[in-house]
Amino acid sequence: MAVQEPMNTAGVTAQRSAIEVKVSGEAARASSPQIPMRLAQPRIAIIIVTWNRRQAISQVLGALSRQTFPVDRLDVVVVDNASTDGTLEYLRGLWKPERIVENPTSQAHEPQFQKPGREARSAEPNMAGFGSLTIVHNHHNHGGCGGFNTGFAYVDQFLATSATGEDLGYVWLVDDDVDLPIDAAMQLSTVAQADPAIGLVGSRTVDYNDRETTIETTVYLDRREGRMADEPPAHHPLATAHRAWVQQVGGVRGGNGYSGLREVDVVSACSMLARWPAIRKVGFWDYRYFIYCDDADWCLRMAKAGYRVVLNLDAVVYHTPWHHKLTPARAYYAQRNVLWMLQKILPPAELRSVTWRWMLRVMKQSLISGTHRKLFQADIMRRSLTDMMDGSWGKLAGDGPKAEETIVGLDRIGALRRGGKIAVMCPNESCIHWADELRVQVNDWLSAQNRIGDTPEWSYVVRNDVRDVGRQPGLPERIIYSHRLRSKIRRQLGWLFSPPTSVVIFDQACDFPLLRGRFDVHIDRRQPTKAQIEPSGARRIAGFLFRWLRTAVRCVRFRSRLKPYVSQTRYG
Repeated sequence: MAVQEPMNTAGVTAQRSAIEVKVSGEAARASSPQIPMRLAQPRIAIIIVTWNRRQAISQVLGALSRQTFPVDRLDVVVVDNASTDGTLEYLRGLWKPERIVENPTSQAHEPQFQKPGREARSAEPNMAGFGSLTIVHNHHNHGGCGGFNTGFAYVDQFLATSATGEDLGYVWLVDDDVDLPIDAAMQLSTVAQADPAIGLVGSRTVDYNDRETTIETTVYLDRREGRMADEPPAHHPLATAHRAWVQQVGGVRGGNGYSGLREVDVVSACSMLARWPAIRKVGFWDYRYFIYCDDADWCLRMAKAGYRVVLNLDAVVYHTPWHHKLTPARAYYAQRNVLWMLQKILPPAELRSVTWRWMLRVMKQSLISGTHRKLFQADIMRRSLTDMMDGSWGKLAGDGPKAEETIVGLDRIGALRRGGKIAVMCPNESCIHWADELRVQVNDWLSAQNRIGDTPEWSYVVRNDVRDVGRQPGLPERIIYSHRLRSKIRRQLGWLFSPPTSVVIFDQACDFPLLRGRFDVHIDRRQPTKAQIEPSGARRIAGFLFRWLRTAVRCVRFRSRLKPYVSQTRYG
């Protein structure tokens, strides 16, 4: 990713104190008061949380420096979550922040801001022309949630009122891996100023790598199921208006043509403008979350306090689709945190009903994963419920085996030895292609090591509805199974007394309940040279089933005692 050179725009921004703006589209005029043509621009504090993305965060600062909104009205706070890639030094050298503040606390909701020494302060203005640029250096990684809370606390202590006595108007939350068009700040602030009842304004998300494709617009909460989706359920109060809008624009994702405002339940923190007085009233983010659901929780609390949450379809942010980042550990945070979120907004009877259905879904998926060669993922899912019930907050303690080089790991567990057997789960066509790639890499590695005689036996376990070349000379053995359990059991009888050394699973795709097998090798295709390898077998599966049953009993007891949650602090 190329690094944009910073621009000093201080001389330009003085000419931008009043800019004509207009929110286009009939939907905007229908859902909000008439927006004045000329507005005095408020002070906006921007909080960006980063961790080991020094070039990406630099590009975000570059995008902010080119805004049509007067950049000298922007006070930017970069929260560095204990990066180890030299982020602090990189940004200091490139953007010349006025101050660098140390925050050594181990608890994000207990900030300990240390006044910068002379070496951490600059007498010269920052290179972007911002009203101010501060880097808060956290000594611990507090996650996205803790990082934004660090920023809120810093803004509250040092930026809420300027040296001239002017109060802060808004706080703009921005992710560190986005890009922004030049009118992003103006679009957000114009809508917020048009109606003092608006607490949050969100942005339409467009694919970072395909800027003609919208990947997220409206987000609603189904309170009966505890799920968030881009289409409201039929019983949602905004369902009728949403259906009419969809008929007009053709869908919630895809092409262009989106304009105006939409009332929603949730907007994403990748680019979200919040009214500062509303923040002071509602509070900061829930300190327990670490990542995921923290922004949704905040939006729902804003609405509960009486503020409008709106999406400005003309305010664009370029971002990577969230599902490209999904891992078992990230799913843990989403599953644990959503139940805490629901405890704040649902009445007791409804809360118990929704929580019970959510627990059943998680426990069912955990059981399926645990009996289909995905033990550590299954335990992470199960722990999302036990940690929620225990109130174990913050970062997940242990997210599976440490990743290692795939071929080195296969050799370590004895799969690349004479007599070694490697079974690859192939429930789809992509897995067959990836298995072929892995087999070529293994053969090349063994050849380079002068160990051709150690070539293992390969077996592809292929579902019968997957297009495949089938069994041919020179190709690995195919074990074909159907969706029926009887077929799956019958196809593994040959391994009962001679199990495979390793079972390879790509992207957690496995619907074959293989009973035998010494090790499971999990490969995430986003990092195809790395693997997480865990011991397996009947004994370990039995141990998981015992833990699963204990958790099931706890879920029954917890549900009967469940009550709504009210935070006693401003953090949540």
